[in-house]
Amino acid sequence: MSLPLSQPWSLLCPSPLPAGPMQLLWFLGLLWMLKASPGATGTCDNGGTWEQGQCVCRQGFSGDRCQHQRKCQNGGTWDGLKCQCPSTFYGSDCEFAVEQVDVDSVEADVAMEVSVDQEFSSDLNDNTSQAYRDFNNTFWNQMQKIYADVQGFTFKGVEILSLRNGSIVVDYLVLLEMPFSPQLQSQYEKAKTALKDGLQNASQNADSCKDSQTLCFKPDSIKVNNYSRTELTPEAICRRAAPKGYEEFYFPLVEAARLRCVTKCTSGVDGAIDCHQGQCILETRGPACRCFSTDTHWFSGPRCEVAVHWKALVGGLAAGAALLLLLLLALGFRAVRSRGGGGQSRGRSWNQDGKWFEIWDEEVVGTFSNLGFEEDDRIGESCLPGEAGRAFPGHHCEDRCPPCLPPISSFPFSLQFPSSPLLSLSLSRQG
Repeated sequence: MSLPLSQPWSLLCPSPLPAGPMQLLWFLGLLWMLKASPGATGTCDNGGTWEQGQCVCRQGFSGDRCQHQRKCQNGGTWDGLKCQCPSTFYGSDCEFAVEQVDVDSVEADVAMEVSVDQEFSSDLNDNTSQAYRDFNNTFWNQMQKIYADVQGFTFKGVEILSLRNGSIVVDYLVLLEMPFSPQLQSQYEKAKTALKDGLQNASQNADSCKDSQTLCFKPDSIKVNNYSRTELTPEAICRRAAPKGYEEFYFPLVEAARLRCVTKCTSGVDGAIDCHQGQCILETRGPACRCFSTDTHWFSGPRCEVAVHWKALVGGLAAGAALLLLLLLALGFRAVRSRGGGGQSRGRSWNQDGKWFEIWDEEVVGTFSNLGFEEDDRIGESCLPGEAGRAFPGHHCEDRCPPCLPPISSFPFSLQFPSSPLLSLSLSRQG
C-alpha cells in the first residue's frame, strides 16, 4: 500500500507526543512491535544466529544476544544447558572438588624387552617415519592378540620406548588395568610373570611368524625389567586419582575390595571436620566450612557453631544504627554550637532570668565577679577585649572577638587568678 503525496505526513510519522509517561509507553510499544515482527532481525554476538525472533547461541554462550560466555572450570564442558563436570568435580561451574574418590581399579605398567628377528633400518630411529609407524602398529596388534586372554589384568596397550640395532631390540611398556585389592603388589608380580610367559609361548610357535604381517620374537631375548613409572602404594594411587591441584588433601583408606581416597570433609573418617550447621568444602587451601542460613537462624564461626536468631540479629543491627545516628546528631549539634557560639549568645532571651554581666576589678589581677541577676533591658550585651586584656561592659562582640565567658553557676561567685608561679583557682560565695 502506498500513500499519495498529498496525504499528511502525520500518518507516516506521528507528531511528537508530549514528554512524559505516554511518550515512554509509545516508545516501548514500538520496540516490542519491531521485535515481534516476523521480518525483524536482531544482532547476535559470538556467532549466534537470529531465528524466530530470538538469538540461538553457540555452545558455551548464553544471553539475549549470546553476549555471555559460560566458562566451566576444572575441565568441565558446556552442553548448552549446564556444565558437564569430570568425575572429581561438581557444582554449577564444576568449581568444587569431591570429598572422596573411590578406586576400584588401578592402572599399571610393566617394562619389558624383546628382540624381533628382522633387519634393523635407520628409519626406525625416527619415530615420525613411515617405517617406524608401520612397525609400531604391527607390534601393538600382535601384543594385543598374545595378551587378550591372560587372566588377572586387562591389557590396555603397549608403548614403545626405543628401537635398537641387534636385529630389532624393542624396549617397551605393557599398559595394564588391574582390580584393586589389599594384595595389589603381589598381583602385580603375578602379572609380570604372566606377561613373560605369554610372550615366551608365542615366540616358540613357529607357525605364528610365517607371513610378513607377523613379527618373530627370539625366545631367549624376552626380559622383564624392574623399571616402572607407576607406583602402586595406596598413597601414590590416591595422588593420581585425586583432583588436580588438591592432591595433598587426600589420604588412603583401604577396604576389602576398593580403595577410598578421602579428605577431612569425608564424614565417618577419623579427624573429619564437623561443620555443624554447614557444609565442608574442599578448597585449594584446604577443607573449610560454609555455613547455612534458615528462615529463623543465621550460622557463623569456623565450624558454623554459632547460631544467631534473625530477629536478634536485625534488632541488634537496628539498635546499633540508632545509637550511631544519635551519636552523629550529638556531634553535629555540638559542632554547630561551637561554630556559632557568639551569635547564639546575642540572640538569647533573658527576660525571665535576668542577665549576666562581668566587670573588671582593677585592684585584683585576673578577678571577675558576678553580682547576680540584674533585671535590665540591655539584653545581649557582651564585652570586647580592651587594652591589657581589659573588658568593657556594654559593648557587643564582633566576629573577630572570642565568645564571652559563659555563666558558671546560678548564684553569685568570684574567680581569682593570683599572679603566682603556681596558678590556682578559687571559687568563693559572695554575699
